[in-house]
Amino acid sequence: MKIFHLALLATAANAFAPNSCRTTQSSTTALNLFGAKKEGGEKGPGLMDQMAMFKKAQEMASKKQKLDAELQKENFGGESSNGKVKSSLKFVPVKNPMDPNPDYEATGFEFDDEFFESATPDELSAAITESLMNGIAKTNQAVAEKYAVLQKDLVEALGQKKEE
Repeated sequence: MKIFHLALLATAANAFAPNSCRTTQSSTTALNLFGAKKEGGEKGPGLMDQMAMFKKAQEMASKKQKLDAELQKENFGGESSNGKVKSSLKFVPVKNPMDPNPDYEATGFEFDDEFFESATPDELSAAITESLMNGIAKTNQAVAEKYAVLQKDLVEALGQKKEE
């Protein structure tokens, strides 16, 4: 038992003794927080560049929210090919980033009275569907036109030139 105590005591005392055989570990990875110079003198991205990109991303998110608010206020319409059914739609912006597709809310329908009275349920259903799909296509076109500003900003932020 005394040997065990002596061994334990020696180990504990050794922990506080200066280490004469220190090994230092070096790494070839440098942080380069403010950008590192690459071969050829070109400066690589650093922390300041990343912060600028983060700020740009925040600006773009803010612009997108403003565009979404504008689009939400607009009324969009669709019409069946025979012109007998018209639909009104509202744009509903994306709330779930995992599902990037926007939603559309049908707010109303207008029917030609004669068509409504004489149409079969299948004809009525087909005209309503066609009217909704036409309205969604028009809404998508308006959204694409508004979002073109964001696309231009994104291309500029990434330093790419838009191909025409």
